[in-house]
Amino acid sequence: MRLNLSEESVINAKSVLEVLFPNKKSRIAAKLLLEWMKENKGRATKNALNNFSKRLEDKELMYGNSPFKYSRRNLYGTVIKNLVKLGFLQRNAPIWDERLQKTLKVYQIQIFDIPNKPPAIGFWRLSYYICRKWNEEFAYFIPGQ
Repeated sequence: MRLNLSEESVINAKSVLEVLFPNKKSRIAAKLLLEWMKENKGRATKNALNNFSKRLEDKELMYGNSPFKYSRRNLYGTVIKNLVKLGFLQRNAPIWDERLQKTLKVYQIQIFDIPNKPPAIGFWRLSYYICRKWNEEFAYFIPGQ
């Protein structure tokens, strides 16, 4: 993964996914994954994620007007791995399942607690803008609800 982390490219990006995934196909797969997770309250069990990846590989999901195919290996190795490593997804987050009456380990979208104003310069400034764009995409989502 080769990121373009110039301040101009980060600030002008329409979506945080443009910054995190320069490859178009990976960006589309990440977008489909995150839209699916939004529908599931921002979390997914390992089994549910496995089913999603199978549907993606079998061209059962649509992007625009055409079916979209992305291999399971690339989904786990590129998209999910990078989102977890960068802290945008939490892996093995414990949540209580009321129906099953037990704690489940899930993948969960993270929301960042960031200040109102960006830091002055450097890496932390870029990180601020990336995290702000991420939070804007999930503005309605509060973990644990």
